Amino acid sequence: MAAVQGNHQRGRRASLSTIRLGILLFTSFLFGLAVCSAFFLWRLYNNDPLLSGSHQPHYHVASAKAGFTKSQTALQPPSSTSSSSPTSILEGLKILVTIASFDFMQLPHLEEVLDGIRDLCYAGSKVDIVIYTTVVYPVAFIDMFNDRMRCNNPSPNAGLTTTMMLKPNHVRLHLVDYHRTLFYDRIDQYDVFIYTEDDIRISPTTVAAYLHETNRVESIVGSQHATDFNVGIVRYEYDFPENVVITDKTRHATENVTRVYWEHLGKPIFEKAVDKVEDEALSPYYMSMHLHHQGMYLATASLLKAWKDRKNCKFDEIRDRPSNPKKPSQPTEGTQRVWMSSQMLYGGRHCGVKQLLPVENFGQLTVLHLPNKNYRRVGKQ
Repeated sequence: MAAVQGNHQRGRRASLSTIRLGILLFTSFLFGLAVCSAFFLWRLYNNDPLLSGSHQPHYHVASAKAGFTKSQTALQPPSSTSSSSPTSILEGLKILVTIASFDFMQLPHLEEVLDGIRDLCYAGSKVDIVIYTTVVYPVAFIDMFNDRMRCNNPSPNAGLTTTMMLKPNHVRLHLVDYHRTLFYDRIDQYDVFIYTEDDIRISPTTVAAYLHETNRVESIVGSQHATDFNVGIVRYEYDFPENVVITDKTRHATENVTRVYWEHLGKPIFEKAVDKVEDEALSPYYMSMHLHHQGMYLATASLLKAWKDRKNCKFDEIRDRPSNPKKPSQPTEGTQRVWMSSQMLYGGRHCGVKQLLPVENFGQLTVLHLPNKNYRRVGKQ
């Protein structure tokens, strides 16, 4: 009996030892798993850009050699204290953009315009947007804009702000006037000034091409003579078929759709739509449009200052469009919006600045007129 009890106690002690050993091994396994997981996550966090800062854009250093190689140093966003030259003509640029948007009728177009301007911030620029309107935006709209107009470029030289300026409804077409005073009030705070209506899509390419060509003009004719010119833009639309709802069954209807420069359809083109630039130094590289209405314009601070003092210009002074003396309500050179965006600057009886469009880079200075409706008004040519 005693022997049986002894065997039973030894068996129980063996079972307890086995359990303790199992617990020890399982605990060791969990500890090892935790250590390995921690090490794996640490390596992944420090090497995977999506995990090392998913809320920020990432900047990669390109090798000076042909092709792309991985940098051996930690990647850093651009720094204002860096001695290296800017990687883009837009990097660190200060831009003031003003938009005339009377009411909500073109809200979808305004959203597209703002998306294009936001991209300037991601290209490295510091952008301030001022929207002139005559309607009170609901809180829901403002929240939507705040969400969509967020720019996460970590560069200290980049940034984006949006301000809405409410004007009384009775100003009507004179809503386009207010930007001019703002431009000259802040003339020393920005490098580039952009005025646009709320249905023209501007992209970083538009601004970069403008600056490239503006610098090129100055290098050709000199800084003083360069104020006689300004690089312009041309608007286009797509000639989508009329009365066709695009579905999976009708999408073939767009196979022949193309860009239409509906404001410049005169033929022959080089007599009725495009004018030769008289300056001999510039004529091999530039042309101008016979109809110079743009619905927008870009200008540098130095150009705005020069046009303020230019003979017969006084670009800083807001005034009404020319009209019939016997009937003031009848404009003789376009509406107030045409006057403020184009005619005052390019009209021969006013500022007389010559609009320039580059021959080689023409496509980079064309912008989409978002409504895609005006080409139907001018007939088919």
